[in-house]
Amino acid sequence: MADVNYTFLLSLTIILIGFILKKANIIKEENGKVIAKIIFNVTLPAIILKVTSAIEFNLSLILIPLIHIIFGLGMLGIALILFRNYPRNIKGLMLMTVIGFNVVHLAFPLVEGIWGKEGLQYIVLVDAGNALMIFFVCYVVGCIFSPALNNEEKKVDFKHVAKRLLKSTPLMSYVIALTINFSGIIIPIFIIDVLDIFARANSALTLLLLGIYLSFKFEKAEWNVILRVLLMRYLFGLSIGISLFFFLPIDQFPHLYRVIITISLILPIGLAVIPFSVEFEYDQKIISMLVNLSIVISFSLLWI
Repeated sequence: MADVNYTFLLSLTIILIGFILKKANIIKEENGKVIAKIIFNVTLPAIILKVTSAIEFNLSLILIPLIHIIFGLGMLGIALILFRNYPRNIKGLMLMTVIGFNVVHLAFPLVEGIWGKEGLQYIVLVDAGNALMIFFVCYVVGCIFSPALNNEEKKVDFKHVAKRLLKSTPLMSYVIALTINFSGIIIPIFIIDVLDIFARANSALTLLLLGIYLSFKFEKAEWNVILRVLLMRYLFGLSIGISLFFFLPIDQFPHLYRVIITISLILPIGLAVIPFSVEFEYDQKIISMLVNLSIVISFSLLWI
């Protein structure tokens, strides 16, 4: 296990480098979209295929993605009640931002840096459940409440949703990796080495991307919405995460297992809501503010 403070300092330094490069106009946010595509379509799938295909599954490991699926659906149900009186466009925005986490860009590099391969196999499973919530549930919710839909057109195009899912490289990577794992197929050494090269690039690229997208230009408008979403995310995330840490049986669930579960429930809002907000015509400024604030809060909480 690496020194925690040193790993966080390294991660913070890379994030700051990304932020400085953006401020110096060396890299723009538009370039960040290219980096994000490389991460989602190359380096992240490499980690998923490398780690997930080799995991020795047992019942306790299966619980990790299930916790995130149940938590996400629970948050959605509570949010539907709490935010029921908000206008349709604001309600959809709030619902999208309480579902799912940014596991890839913050948790992956930090967990790998601190706990190595053992921690990585746990966080990959966290992202398996999270990917379903982000790329399916969050997307469907965003579509249902989309301001782009007029009053006569409230139906969700499930064929379009299915096409989006099939085009999701991370999601398909999990399907392939699990198929390889359960079928007992042995991946050739050459392929493993290629995956390893791409996987090693993931941490640096994801942390740089966080810095590129980081912004401190927060508007005063809609602070009521922003504070309610953040309060709900972190209040429930911390409460349930800490409860699971102390109440899961120690003899069946190792210390690191419970630590990963706890920190995974206080991760920031998934970056995928930003392109979703563009597609469904939500207020992108509020979405961006929520994402940026959650990154700062989560990074601080994880360090603490």
